[in-house]
Amino acid sequence: MTLLKKIVGFAVIILFWACENATSKKGELIDFIPENPSVVLKISNFETLQRDTKTNSFLSAFDKTKPYSFFSEKAAILKHLKPSSPGILCVNTPTDSTTAYTFITRESSNLFETDSIKDKTIETLAYDKISLQRIITDKQIAFTAVKDSVFILSSSQLVLQQILEGKTEKDPTFKKIATINNESDLTTILKNTAVTFSDSITTNFASWMALETEILPDAITATGVVLARDSVPQLLSVFEGQIPQKNEIARVIPNEALGAVSFTFNNPEKLQKNLQDFRKDEVSDSVFDPLFESVNEVGSIQLKEGNVIILKSIDPMLTKESLLKYVSENNAFREVTISTFNASGLFTEVFSPLVPSTAPEYTFQLDDFFVFTETISSAEQIITAYKNNSCLSKALYFEDASSQLSTSSSLLIYKMNDAILKGISNFFTSETVSQLENVSLKKYPFAALQFSHDRDFAHVNMVCKEASKGILSPGGISQRFSLNLDNEMLGDPQLFSNHRTGGKDIVVQDITNKLYLISESGKVLWTKNLESPILGKVHAVDLLRNGKKQLAFTTKNTFHILDRNGKPVAPFPLKFRDDITQPLSVFDYDNNRKYRFVITQGKEVFMYNSKGKIVTGFTFKKTRSDIVLPPQHLRMENKDYLLIAESDGTLNILSRVGKTRVNVSESFQFSEIPVAEESNQFVVITKDHIKKSISQNGKIASQKLNVSNSYYFTIKGNTKATLDDNLLRINGKLTELPYGIYTSPKVFNVNRNTYISVTEIQENKVYIFNASGALLQGFPVYGTSSVDIGNASNKKRVNLVVKGSEKEVLLYQIQ
Repeated sequence: MTLLKKIVGFAVIILFWACENATSKKGELIDFIPENPSVVLKISNFETLQRDTKTNSFLSAFDKTKPYSFFSEKAAILKHLKPSSPGILCVNTPTDSTTAYTFITRESSNLFETDSIKDKTIETLAYDKISLQRIITDKQIAFTAVKDSVFILSSSQLVLQQILEGKTEKDPTFKKIATINNESDLTTILKNTAVTFSDSITTNFASWMALETEILPDAITATGVVLARDSVPQLLSVFEGQIPQKNEIARVIPNEALGAVSFTFNNPEKLQKNLQDFRKDEVSDSVFDPLFESVNEVGSIQLKEGNVIILKSIDPMLTKESLLKYVSENNAFREVTISTFNASGLFTEVFSPLVPSTAPEYTFQLDDFFVFTETISSAEQIITAYKNNSCLSKALYFEDASSQLSTSSSLLIYKMNDAILKGISNFFTSETVSQLENVSLKKYPFAALQFSHDRDFAHVNMVCKEASKGILSPGGISQRFSLNLDNEMLGDPQLFSNHRTGGKDIVVQDITNKLYLISESGKVLWTKNLESPILGKVHAVDLLRNGKKQLAFTTKNTFHILDRNGKPVAPFPLKFRDDITQPLSVFDYDNNRKYRFVITQGKEVFMYNSKGKIVTGFTFKKTRSDIVLPPQHLRMENKDYLLIAESDGTLNILSRVGKTRVNVSESFQFSEIPVAEESNQFVVITKDHIKKSISQNGKIASQKLNVSNSYYFTIKGNTKATLDDNLLRINGKLTELPYGIYTSPKVFNVNRNTYISVTEIQENKVYIFNASGALLQGFPVYGTSSVDIGNASNKKRVNLVVKGSEKEVLLYQIQ
């Protein structure tokens, strides 16, 4: 089975999943893997994997095919498993005509509740003093047992009995690769890795491959290693002694190509000798051709009209001189000289099976590339694409996918356009291949598989990624992903720092109070069921002061701090008997991460430190009337002020310890606009549209604002933004927006740039302006809520998250 078959095979397997007589002994899960597995999936979180496969657009394209029906019907019993710890799913062939699956996990309560299975028959069998259960439904039979605290479910009684008998011997290479430690949600282990170089060439590459696999809504990516056995001729060994070089063939691959192969080397003579040994050539003392002395990359491109050979030269003058003995007559196309080539069998003789069987008759030079084609039309196609900048390296989807690949590798295989589906057809039998006629992979124009040799193994990278929905405007705004939650969204999505990538993940809650953390690639990293809606926003804090952020927020009766894995940070959560009435306030007076957390309950305020203890030095405990805004911290002229607004109009301006710092003689009709700082004064915008400016010694100035009821005011740093109906002013510059209903303006400082956002919620348009009041090119874009803006993992870009439809999270990227 080829590597492409197996990668799709494990994809199809994982798509379609949407205990008794325990002893005190605990077995290792790997010891229960059946003999000769072809695919092994090590699953960290079963629920997460089910959710990831459900949202992946590549896997969903196969839902009308027979492999889907096999795993959705015959293996549907897997859906009833609820493991609380990691598990292993194996596929093997106990007989020539039988394919079996086996699932292995640690025994736990509520792991397998058979009561939820309809129309079933359950029988208990005795086997070697161990009870087996045979579960029969109208479409399948499955067998379960527990041994050494390990639960085993298999579609084959024979396989289960062999496991219980200890007949699970595995070759040493498998044991080595299966025990590699990683933190991946899903590790895929494949046997007898074969690589397809063309329609007619499939070669045994390695013995075992282990891939840390990530299933995203718009991609399947993987990184890992392959191992070869010394006793079996395998192609991986031909790269022994070679240092991987930079892969550059994408610069000459036309976008309409079907695929390409690139392999690199620093010692071409040694590579030729290794290939001769691999092929078991009878004559191994053939003369090394000096043409390849100045070459470090050889590639082949598959076009609809035939194959093309590419040489990448490190010294074009020397390569051209070495090539002279093979070329003669010539003509020109678009100022490129095309010569005839009289050594058509040279590349197959030297580099087979790394190059397809081809007999090039023409050659030409494009900068440091030397190209060899079978026909003039193929030559013209390559030249035209190169001259028009319509090669793979210029494609946005290639740039996006290349972030998952190394710039240098020993072997790199591209599948493009229709060739992706054609390659997948090898996984289907002749009886079912016709079902692929209804499968569309137009969203996936490109896939890549990469190997980099390193001593006795090779590093592997794989990416199959949906083409971006593209540049939505001349301003370079692209949609990174669209993700539907399980339920309608509650509140607006916001960004949360990821210390590993340097970018931002997304935090959002749905109406069932489930909290989601989503990566910037659209993968749901985890979910957590909360007891009630979050009040206000989620704050990013760093309790350990090591750069790793936690999520801090309150619900109706609980103060939570979670780490980025969704686990509570001790001693949190803190429970409260009385209701919390305002969102959490977080103060970091000196920007030294010695936080103060303020909880509001009606008229009372409670200040906690990072250890969850009451700050005894804060003496302010209670107001005369209910608190109507979240407590705030402002700093002016190196003085700290804490602000607490009451329903009777009192504004308490306090010191850090809760003592009155500014006496305010007036009372105010507070609006929903927070108190702001402008020109070292406190600014209150009242419900009756009066701007109250309070000096630090308590003097108050009033200004009647001639504005509408839809008036908003915000200041951040040196940027002031106001919105009066459709009139937006940024630092005094007026912009007249189309008439509509707008969210309040928000100011963001990202990568030394300032952005101001508003969203029109009738036409669902998001507007982003710079600090000069100019609308950014490409805006407005679609969105239905206020936005959050932050840096992407690619530091040159900025991410914007917004709500789409009721369940939809949208992430845009500003180029």
